[in-house]
Amino acid sequence: MPTQHRDFTLVDFPGRRLTVGSPDHTAREQPPHEVEIGPYRLADRCVSAGDFHAFLRDAPHRADHLLIDCLDPCFVVHRADGFALRPGCARYPMIQISYRGAAAYCDWLSRTEGLRPVYGGPSRTGTADRDGYRLPTEAEWEAACREGHPASTAPDPDDCNSGAAGPRCRRLRAGEHAAGAFLPGRPAPVPVASLPPDAAGLFEMLGNVREWCHDRYGPYGPGPLRDPRGAPRGAFRVVRGGSFADPPEACAPARRMAAHEDTRCEVYGFRVARSR
Repeated sequence: MPTQHRDFTLVDFPGRRLTVGSPDHTAREQPPHEVEIGPYRLADRCVSAGDFHAFLRDAPHRADHLLIDCLDPCFVVHRADGFALRPGCARYPMIQISYRGAAAYCDWLSRTEGLRPVYGGPSRTGTADRDGYRLPTEAEWEAACREGHPASTAPDPDDCNSGAAGPRCRRLRAGEHAAGAFLPGRPAPVPVASLPPDAAGLFEMLGNVREWCHDRYGPYGPGPLRDPRGAPRGAFRVVRGGSFADPPEACAPARRMAAHEDTRCEVYGFRVARSR
Protein backbone atom coordinates (compact mmCIF):
# COMPACT_ATOMS: atom_id res chain seq x y z
CA MET A 1 0.00 0.00 0.00
CA PRO A 2 1.43 3.46 -0.82
CA THR A 3 2.76 5.06 2.34
CA GLN A 4 0.87 8.30 1.71
CA HIS A 5 -2.36 6.43 2.42
CA ARG A 6 -1.26 5.25 5.84
CA ASP A 7 -0.85 8.30 8.02
CA PHE A 8 -0.70 6.57 11.38
CA THR A 9 2.26 4.98 13.14
CA LEU A 10 2.09 2.15 15.65
CA VAL A 11 3.16 2.68 19.26
CA ASP A 12 4.43 -0.35 21.21
CA PHE A 13 2.88 -1.14 24.59
CA PRO A 14 4.18 -3.87 26.90
CA GLY A 15 2.11 -6.56 28.51
CA ARG A 16 1.01 -5.61 31.98
CA ARG A 17 -1.45 -6.04 34.80
CA LEU A 18 -3.75 -3.14 35.54
CA THR A 19 -7.01 -2.25 37.20
CA VAL A 20 -9.71 -1.28 34.71
CA GLY A 21 -12.99 0.40 35.53
CA SER A 22 -13.72 3.05 38.11
CA PRO A 23 -16.05 3.54 41.09
CA ASP A 24 -16.34 7.23 40.18
CA HIS A 25 -18.43 6.95 37.02
CA THR A 26 -21.54 4.94 36.06
CA ALA A 27 -22.51 1.35 36.74
CA ARG A 28 -21.01 0.42 33.34
CA GLU A 29 -17.52 1.07 34.72
CA GLN A 30 -18.01 -1.00 37.87
CA PRO A 31 -16.65 -2.92 39.59
CA PRO A 32 -13.00 -1.96 39.14
CA HIS A 33 -11.09 -5.18 38.62
CA GLU A 34 -7.66 -6.44 37.65
CA VAL A 35 -6.81 -7.72 34.18
CA GLU A 36 -3.64 -8.90 32.50
CA ILE A 37 -2.92 -8.07 28.87
CA GLY A 38 -0.17 -9.15 26.52
CA PRO A 39 2.07 -6.80 24.50
CA TYR A 40 0.42 -4.99 21.61
CA ARG A 41 0.77 -2.09 19.21
CA LEU A 42 -1.74 0.73 18.90
CA ALA A 43 -2.06 3.38 16.19
CA ASP A 44 -1.09 6.84 17.35
CA ARG A 45 -4.22 8.32 15.72
CA CYS A 46 -7.60 7.37 14.33
CA VAL A 47 -7.88 6.21 10.73
CA SER A 48 -8.38 9.29 8.56
CA ALA A 49 -10.95 9.72 5.82
CA GLY A 50 -8.05 9.78 3.35
CA ASP A 51 -6.72 6.45 4.62
CA PHE A 52 -10.16 4.88 4.49
CA HIS A 53 -10.79 6.22 1.00
CA ALA A 54 -7.67 4.36 -0.18
CA PHE A 55 -9.41 1.16 0.94
CA LEU A 56 -12.62 2.13 -0.84
CA ARG A 57 -10.75 2.80 -4.08
CA ASP A 58 -8.70 -0.39 -3.89
CA ALA A 59 -11.46 -2.78 -2.76
CA PRO A 60 -14.88 -1.24 -3.51
CA HIS A 61 -16.50 -4.68 -3.50
CA ARG A 62 -15.71 -5.00 0.23
CA ALA A 63 -17.69 -1.91 1.32
CA ASP A 64 -21.34 -0.93 1.04
CA HIS A 65 -23.87 1.22 2.85
CA LEU A 66 -24.17 -1.34 5.64
CA LEU A 67 -20.61 -0.39 6.54
CA ILE A 68 -20.53 3.38 6.06
CA ASP A 69 -23.11 6.16 5.89
CA CYS A 70 -22.54 8.60 3.04
CA LEU A 71 -25.28 11.04 4.03
CA ASP A 72 -24.34 14.48 5.33
CA PRO A 73 -22.30 15.60 7.18
CA CYS A 74 -19.98 12.88 5.85
CA PHE A 75 -16.44 13.25 4.53
CA VAL A 76 -16.87 10.39 2.02
CA VAL A 77 -19.78 10.45 -0.42
CA HIS A 78 -21.19 7.90 -2.87
CA ARG A 79 -21.20 8.80 -6.55
CA ALA A 80 -22.32 6.89 -9.65
CA ASP A 81 -18.75 5.70 -10.19
CA GLY A 82 -18.08 4.78 -6.55
CA PHE A 83 -17.03 6.38 -3.29
CA ALA A 84 -15.45 9.84 -3.41
CA LEU A 85 -13.50 11.83 -0.83
CA ARG A 86 -14.80 15.35 -0.42
CA PRO A 87 -12.29 18.17 -0.99
CA GLY A 88 -10.40 19.21 2.12
CA CYS A 89 -11.58 16.21 4.16
CA ALA A 90 -8.64 13.78 3.93
CA ARG A 91 -7.15 14.68 7.33
CA TYR A 92 -10.37 14.39 9.32
CA PRO A 93 -11.19 11.09 11.04
CA MET A 94 -13.21 8.55 9.09
CA ILE A 95 -16.68 8.88 10.61
CA GLN A 96 -20.12 7.34 10.08
CA ILE A 97 -18.43 3.96 10.05
CA SER A 98 -19.91 0.81 11.55
CA TYR A 99 -17.99 -1.79 13.52
CA ARG A 100 -18.13 -4.05 10.48
CA GLY A 101 -16.79 -1.27 8.27
CA ALA A 102 -13.86 -0.75 10.63
CA ALA A 103 -13.21 -4.52 10.63
CA ALA A 104 -13.29 -4.59 6.80
CA TYR A 105 -10.65 -1.85 6.69
CA CYS A 106 -8.47 -3.79 9.15
CA ASP A 107 -8.63 -6.92 6.99
CA TRP A 108 -7.81 -4.97 3.82
CA LEU A 109 -4.82 -3.36 5.49
CA SER A 110 -3.64 -6.77 6.70
CA ARG A 111 -3.84 -8.21 3.19
CA THR A 112 -1.88 -5.31 1.69
CA GLU A 113 0.96 -6.03 4.13
CA GLY A 114 0.92 -9.82 3.84
CA LEU A 115 -0.57 -10.39 7.30
CA ARG A 116 -3.32 -12.79 8.35
CA PRO A 117 -6.70 -10.99 8.49
CA VAL A 118 -8.35 -11.04 11.88
CA TYR A 119 -11.96 -10.69 10.76
CA GLY A 120 -11.79 -12.57 7.46
CA GLY A 121 -14.13 -15.45 8.34
CA PRO A 122 -17.91 -15.63 8.63
CA SER A 123 -17.71 -14.88 12.36
CA ARG A 124 -17.92 -11.23 13.36
CA THR A 125 -15.91 -11.96 16.47
CA GLY A 126 -12.55 -12.29 14.73
CA THR A 127 -9.37 -13.96 15.90
CA ALA A 128 -7.55 -11.30 17.87
CA ASP A 129 -4.37 -13.34 18.26
CA ARG A 130 -3.54 -13.30 14.54
CA ASP A 131 -0.79 -10.98 13.36
CA GLY A 132 -3.07 -8.78 11.24
CA TYR A 133 -4.61 -5.43 12.03
CA ARG A 134 -7.63 -5.30 14.30
CA LEU A 135 -9.48 -3.03 16.65
CA PRO A 136 -7.99 -2.73 20.14
CA THR A 137 -9.62 -4.63 22.95
CA GLU A 138 -11.15 -2.31 25.49
CA ALA A 139 -8.57 -3.37 28.08
CA GLU A 140 -5.78 -2.46 25.65
CA TRP A 141 -7.47 0.84 24.87
CA GLU A 142 -7.88 1.71 28.54
CA ALA A 143 -4.30 0.70 29.40
CA ALA A 144 -2.93 2.95 26.64
CA CYS A 145 -5.21 5.83 27.61
CA ARG A 146 -4.25 5.58 31.28
CA GLU A 147 -0.58 5.69 30.30
CA GLY A 148 -1.19 8.81 28.28
CA HIS A 149 -3.46 10.43 30.87
CA PRO A 150 -2.14 9.38 34.29
CA ALA A 151 -3.80 12.25 36.12
CA SER A 152 -7.40 11.91 37.23
CA THR A 153 -8.24 15.51 36.26
CA ALA A 154 -10.26 16.34 33.17
CA PRO A 155 -8.21 17.16 30.04
CA ASP A 156 -7.57 20.77 29.07
CA PRO A 157 -10.56 22.05 27.03
CA ASP A 158 -8.16 23.31 24.35
CA ASP A 159 -6.56 19.85 24.07
CA CYS A 160 -9.75 17.74 24.05
CA ASN A 161 -12.46 18.13 21.43
CA SER A 162 -15.49 17.53 23.65
CA GLY A 163 -18.79 19.35 23.86
CA ALA A 164 -16.98 21.91 26.05
CA ALA A 165 -13.91 22.40 23.83
CA GLY A 166 -11.90 25.59 24.23
CA PRO A 167 -11.36 28.27 21.55
CA ARG A 168 -8.13 26.81 20.11
CA CYS A 169 -9.77 23.44 19.67
CA ARG A 170 -12.98 24.87 18.21
CA ARG A 171 -11.02 26.73 15.52
CA LEU A 172 -9.86 23.37 14.12
CA ARG A 173 -13.36 21.92 13.74
CA ALA A 174 -14.60 20.81 10.35
CA GLY A 175 -17.37 23.41 10.18
CA GLU A 176 -14.86 26.24 10.41
CA HIS A 177 -13.07 24.96 7.30
CA ALA A 178 -16.03 23.96 5.07
CA ALA A 179 -15.12 20.28 5.49
CA GLY A 180 -18.01 17.92 4.90
CA ALA A 181 -21.37 19.49 5.68
CA PHE A 182 -20.63 20.48 9.27
CA LEU A 183 -21.81 23.96 10.16
CA PRO A 184 -19.62 26.78 11.53
CA GLY A 185 -19.98 27.29 15.25
CA ARG A 186 -21.31 23.78 15.81
CA PRO A 187 -19.63 20.72 17.38
CA ALA A 188 -17.61 18.79 14.79
CA PRO A 189 -14.46 16.66 14.46
CA VAL A 190 -10.98 18.13 14.22
CA PRO A 191 -8.29 16.63 11.94
CA VAL A 192 -6.47 13.57 13.27
CA ALA A 193 -3.24 14.41 15.13
CA SER A 194 -4.11 18.13 15.15
CA LEU A 195 -4.17 18.37 18.95
CA PRO A 196 -1.13 17.77 21.19
CA PRO A 197 -0.22 14.10 21.81
CA ASP A 198 -0.68 12.64 25.26
CA ALA A 199 2.13 11.30 27.45
CA ALA A 200 2.10 7.99 25.54
CA GLY A 201 2.43 9.68 22.15
CA LEU A 202 -1.21 9.10 21.15
CA PHE A 203 -3.46 11.70 19.57
CA GLU A 204 -7.10 12.41 20.48
CA MET A 205 -7.66 9.35 22.65
CA LEU A 206 -10.17 11.46 24.55
CA GLY A 207 -12.79 13.42 22.64
CA ASN A 208 -13.09 14.00 18.88
CA VAL A 209 -14.72 10.64 17.98
CA ARG A 210 -15.86 7.64 19.96
CA GLU A 211 -13.65 4.70 19.04
CA TRP A 212 -14.83 1.18 18.25
CA CYS A 213 -13.19 -1.58 20.28
CA HIS A 214 -12.86 -5.27 19.40
CA ASP A 215 -15.01 -6.49 22.31
CA ARG A 216 -18.67 -7.27 22.47
CA TYR A 217 -20.25 -5.18 25.20
CA GLY A 218 -21.25 -6.76 28.49
CA PRO A 219 -21.14 -5.98 32.21
CA TYR A 220 -17.82 -6.40 33.90
CA GLY A 221 -17.35 -9.81 35.46
CA PRO A 222 -15.18 -10.86 38.39
CA GLY A 223 -11.42 -10.56 37.95
CA PRO A 224 -8.63 -11.18 37.51
CA LEU A 225 -8.83 -11.89 33.78
CA ARG A 226 -6.23 -12.62 31.10
CA ASP A 227 -6.66 -10.78 27.77
CA PRO A 228 -10.44 -10.23 28.14
CA ARG A 229 -12.40 -10.09 24.87
CA GLY A 230 -15.82 -9.03 26.13
CA ALA A 231 -19.15 -10.82 26.19
CA PRO A 232 -19.39 -14.18 24.34
CA ARG A 233 -22.38 -13.10 22.25
CA GLY A 234 -24.45 -10.07 21.32
CA ALA A 235 -24.58 -7.38 18.64
CA PHE A 236 -23.41 -4.46 20.80
CA ARG A 237 -19.76 -3.46 20.85
CA VAL A 238 -17.71 -1.35 23.23
CA VAL A 239 -16.87 2.22 22.24
CA ARG A 240 -14.41 4.36 24.13
CA GLY A 241 -13.07 7.88 24.51
CA GLY A 242 -16.06 10.19 24.11
CA SER A 243 -16.59 12.58 21.21
CA PHE A 244 -16.94 16.18 20.09
CA ALA A 245 -20.62 16.03 21.04
CA ASP A 246 -20.14 14.51 24.51
CA PRO A 247 -19.72 16.32 27.84
CA PRO A 248 -16.18 16.40 29.27
CA GLU A 249 -17.02 13.80 31.92
CA ALA A 250 -17.62 11.25 29.15
CA CYS A 251 -14.02 11.74 27.98
CA ALA A 252 -12.11 9.73 30.58
CA PRO A 253 -9.89 6.62 30.40
CA ALA A 254 -12.33 4.36 32.26
CA ARG A 255 -15.58 5.51 30.63
CA ARG A 256 -17.21 2.94 28.36
CA MET A 257 -20.29 2.95 26.17
CA ALA A 258 -22.13 0.42 24.01
CA ALA A 259 -23.26 0.73 20.40
CA HIS A 260 -24.90 -1.69 18.00
CA GLU A 261 -22.27 -2.93 15.57
CA ASP A 262 -24.25 -1.54 12.61
CA THR A 263 -24.32 2.00 14.06
CA ARG A 264 -23.06 4.62 11.59
CA CYS A 265 -22.92 8.08 13.08
CA GLU A 266 -20.76 11.19 12.83
CA VAL A 267 -19.40 10.67 16.35
CA TYR A 268 -17.96 7.17 15.62
CA GLY A 269 -14.48 6.44 14.30
CA PHE A 270 -11.68 3.95 15.02
CA ARG A 271 -7.96 3.34 15.35
CA VAL A 272 -6.19 0.07 14.64
CA ALA A 273 -4.07 -2.26 16.76
CA ARG A 274 -1.94 -5.37 16.33
CA SER A 275 -0.86 -8.13 18.68
CA ARG A 276 2.89 -8.47 19.24
